[in-house]
Amino acid sequence: MQLQRKDTGVVKFRHAILNELTVAGRYRAIPANPLPIAEILQQLKAGGLNSRDQFQRLFFSFRVPSSTDLFCLEIFSEAIRASHLEVCNEFMSIPPKIDSSLRNIGEAKGRIVQSAEHQGMKIWVREFLHSKGISAARGEISQLGYKVDVGCLQKQVFIECGDTEPRKVLEFLRHNLTIGILQYDSEEIVWFKPGDSFLEFANSKTAGVLA
Repeated sequence: MQLQRKDTGVVKFRHAILNELTVAGRYRAIPANPLPIAEILQQLKAGGLNSRDQFQRLFFSFRVPSSTDLFCLEIFSEAIRASHLEVCNEFMSIPPKIDSSLRNIGEAKGRIVQSAEHQGMKIWVREFLHSKGISAARGEISQLGYKVDVGCLQKQVFIECGDTEPRKVLEFLRHNLTIGILQYDSEEIVWFKPGDSFLEFANSKTAGVLA
């Protein structure tokens, strides 16, 4: 396990990729450094040429986005640039405990929610919330008909780990709930917080398209 080194400018993962496989059953090539979250968000807010492709990386590491996924991401992009939706990043300030003790938790090959890294990330997020005085549930929680990886109903805190369906995020935002994502290649939670005008904006964009 490597700690993040900020003094020399060298940035390395603080958690190991243990046994993550693609849906084809092959090990996935992992980049040397964590996702450049701040850079991606800056591109997104500025509307850069590659901002749409970069934005997808916050939601998907293994999965290929569907047409509905892309539609929701476009809504988010427009909402962020029009200040209907606030998005920010928060560094995971405590060290992770994703190690060999979690190896082979998964019951089958492929993109499974019980993979070692996914379990380790959920533990990491719970401990991070605890360090902030937020007691997260020990298991997944239910909200709006969805299962959420880590959350605290009392504080209305919800965080997804790994590949996340944008439609789920959209429904949380429509209900004026903040939700975060910790992606596999990241050490920062990306928080999505709806503004007062988000619901009206989202409803106008999804009318006749999404129920």
